[in-house]
Amino acid sequence: MKCPSDGTQLARIQLEQVAIDKCHQCDGIWLDHSELKQLRNSSQPGLEEDIEEEYGNPVTQPGSIDDHMRCPVCQDVGLVGRHISYFKPVKVDGCPKCLGMWLDDQELDTLLEDKQEMNEELHSPGVMDFVKFVAGMLPKRPR
Repeated sequence: MKCPSDGTQLARIQLEQVAIDKCHQCDGIWLDHSELKQLRNSSQPGLEEDIEEEYGNPVTQPGSIDDHMRCPVCQDVGLVGRHISYFKPVKVDGCPKCLGMWLDDQELDTLLEDKQEMNEELHSPGVMDFVKFVAGMLPKRPR
C-alpha cells in the first residue's frame, strides 16, 4: 500500500494485537476499520514516540501519487475529512468505502490522550454523583 499523502510505500508495524501501516516519510498512519477502537481501548498516549523508538525512521524511497489523498486500500476512492474525538476535535481523513482512516503525524497520540482524558472525567466523583442522581430520578421498574 502507498501513503495517500506522498506515495511512499507503507510499512506494516505490529502494535499489541493491531497491525498498522506507517509511512516513514511523513510519519502518517493508516488504520483499517475498527483498529482505532482497538488501540484506544488498549493503548496509552505516547504510542507514536514508542513506534519511532522501536522502528526508527529508515531511509525510504520517495513515492509518487497520481491524486492526493486516495484510499491506500480501495485506491480509487478519495479520503474524506471528518472530526473524531471525545473532547479535542481531531480532523482525520477517512475512506467512505472501506471505513479505514489516515492519521497525520501525532494525531494518533492526540486521540489516545483524548480517550484517556474522557476516562478520567467519567470516573471523577462529580460525574459519578450526577449519574447516581439521575438514576435516582428514574421510575423504578416493577419486578
